[in-house]
Amino acid sequence: MESDRRFNRPATTFDVTTYGESFADVYDEWYDDVSDAAATAAFIDGFGTNQRVVELGVGTGRLAAAIRSRGHEVIGVDSSRAMLDRLDRNVAGDATESSMDALPVRGGCADIVLVATNTLFNLTDTAAQSAVFTEARRVLRLGGRFVVEADRPATTGSPRDPVGVRSVEFDRVVLTATQRDGDVITGQHIEITDGSIRLRPWRIRMVDVDGLDQMADAAGLRLGDRFSGWNRTPFSPDDPHAVSVWVAV
Repeated sequence: MESDRRFNRPATTFDVTTYGESFADVYDEWYDDVSDAAATAAFIDGFGTNQRVVELGVGTGRLAAAIRSRGHEVIGVDSSRAMLDRLDRNVAGDATESSMDALPVRGGCADIVLVATNTLFNLTDTAAQSAVFTEARRVLRLGGRFVVEADRPATTGSPRDPVGVRSVEFDRVVLTATQRDGDVITGQHIEITDGSIRLRPWRIRMVDVDGLDQMADAAGLRLGDRFSGWNRTPFSPDDPHAVSVWVAV
């Protein structure tokens, strides 16, 4: 397969930059409503005023802008240069190119570390995901909070249709294809326009709440609260989605 010259790497390579480099140019168009940014910012308000928030996977700044508008400081981290280039245009503020499991942030400086919309799962091995919890604990002050929003993996079968249609427009069709191997899901968004096909690959490793709690406990984080969403509805075992809050101890 021909290399994707724009990103200067083979298009078949999966690494920590894959998602951001694949979707940066369409992220604001396709995922503007992937979650409620205002509700996320209001959730942060619940921890007090003038919070210092480190957002992992800050992307194009959709959540960072909403959180900053409520008077909080946001330090953004993202592994994708393409995403951060768009954040620079969308949102003023600090942002650094780095993987989530090796944060360029000094220890004990943050009130909140935030990872939203399944971003944690873009790291696809146990060691890397565990390192995110360790790094979150390092940069949090005592009593600070690590907040993770994540879908829960399906217990059987595929979490979504293996092949589907995302959108059909006059001059563009976007198909989706996914394959599951245990907790690892590999996918492609196949964008078809007149005369061209663009593959937008992604891969995630999903972990249920028990596994997240184990990684948190090993890192020195204690579960404080768990909700079904940003509106702070209490979590129940049947919920397909969870917002978890661990406290640095």
